[in-house]
Amino acid sequence: MKRLALLLCLGLAQAQAAGPVAERSLRFVTESFPPFTFEQGGQAVGPMVDVLYEACRRLRWHCEIEVMPWRRALTLAEAGRVDGIFTVVDIPERRAAFHISPPVVKAHYSLYTQAGQTLAYRRPADLAGREVGVYGPSATARTLQDLLAGVSGADIRVERDNLTVLRKLAAGRYGANGVAMVNRDVASWLINNNAIGGLKLIASVRDLQYSFGLSRLRTSQTTADEFASVLQQLCREGRTRRIAGGYRLSAAECRGR
Repeated sequence: MKRLALLLCLGLAQAQAAGPVAERSLRFVTESFPPFTFEQGGQAVGPMVDVLYEACRRLRWHCEIEVMPWRRALTLAEAGRVDGIFTVVDIPERRAAFHISPPVVKAHYSLYTQAGQTLAYRRPADLAGREVGVYGPSATARTLQDLLAGVSGADIRVERDNLTVLRKLAAGRYGANGVAMVNRDVASWLINNNAIGGLKLIASVRDLQYSFGLSRLRTSQTTADEFASVLQQLCREGRTRRIAGGYRLSAAECRGR
């Protein structure tokens, strides 16, 4: 018994000398996508950032976030050179490369025209013969392609970012009957913060939700499940709703019990 007690004491002393277990370090990438994520003072901010940091704190992960152009972020994440990426939509292309987390915030894909147009959108066929600007490659562009499949004469114009789409629409670069499909909250933020005038919202065509993606090349299913569990806990506690509300956004519905 004395020998066992001595071994236990030695083991405890060694553990104390070694210090606390090191936090796991993860690197996330995202794009400037206000109001969901953006850069301020050289730091990533926004509701998705706030939720991620809170989840990482509870998991005892040390998480770093870098803001960069979406194409570069997606390339790094798909190649497994970073641990995670956001914001992502749960579509087959993303599921192939990432463990998709439970959704965090709600959003809406919407159509915009110049203020003088009289387009009344009721169905995809109403966009026949029109040029439609969209940011891509993105889930927005994928949704637009699906929406316009089989619509005669609809011409999709893919741009490098949403700001370019809105500016070109306002300048008449998509023709007299041009249209743009943009995330409604993103469009509102960009229009208000870049003094873009002469545009109007004509319809919301699809609801969506944004999630985090954890690299399948770097993250086990067990780790992904732990992350998902904490996100669900934050949702059930109302923490996600309060964070999203602070940015005038809506949290996604909670999953599980």
